[in-house]
Amino acid sequence: MPAGIQDTPWTRSSLVDGSARRPLIGVSASLHDFGDYGGIGVQRPVHLAGGMPLVLPQLPEAVDEILERLDGLLLAPGRDIDPARYGEEPDALLAATEPRRDEFELALAPAALARGLPVLGICRGMQVLNVALGGSMVQDVRLSEAWRDHPSDPGWQAWKRMELLALGELSEIPAHPRHAIEVARPSILADSLGEGPATVDSFHHQALGRLGEGLRVTAVAPDGVVEAVELEQADDRWVLGVQWELQEEWRIDGRFARVFEAFVAAAAERAGAVGAWSRPSGRL
Repeated sequence: MPAGIQDTPWTRSSLVDGSARRPLIGVSASLHDFGDYGGIGVQRPVHLAGGMPLVLPQLPEAVDEILERLDGLLLAPGRDIDPARYGEEPDALLAATEPRRDEFELALAPAALARGLPVLGICRGMQVLNVALGGSMVQDVRLSEAWRDHPSDPGWQAWKRMELLALGELSEIPAHPRHAIEVARPSILADSLGEGPATVDSFHHQALGRLGEGLRVTAVAPDGVVEAVELEQADDRWVLGVQWELQEEWRIDGRFARVFEAFVAAAAERAGAVGAWSRPSGRL
């Protein structure tokens, strides 16, 4: 069993009854860079929280058909968004992009929001939510005087060690960049984390610029970098984007498992599976 799963909330309270239908969570994922990790990274915590993750085809023409079959949508980490999507020219500090995924996700995300699907965006996924709603990106934190010292991982050296941890090839959590976050209340994120301070991993090199229409900031780093967003007028819709690699953060602070639990619970409720689905009863 890969490091960090045993002796966590997953094995104590989050597994569903094997006879119950798991809500179907569509995962929009990168087809670059991640290797074997791409098949387990965000999928594992979704499954441990009671969902059934399914990686989506990148077919813009099939967005409506895809969403009709899903109970929730997870926008996974990946490469930078093409700056042309938010009206800018590329800076020299821009990293690799994935234009076909941009085309797909910038159609997928607003359509999912319009349907009221629960949506969780992680790292690039939060950025996609922002750009899809008319927001922009700071193409590298070093372009902002206030953010030049923001913890980051140029070249992904620390991140690649985290991938090895998830794949079971390391037994201890490797050193990696981190910082504190300040969480707004009330918010989905605060409901999941509860009271007390929180710190998060920080592998990203970009940050949100102009905030997308209808979003509100629900967590920030000490230097002001936006770390989480939710809908300003939620209307009972479960939508959360986080800048850190949430799919690995639960290994360090078990409270972050609750975010996946809440996401899967929202997907199950929307699917009308409440009662058939065994909602986690325990909490840290």
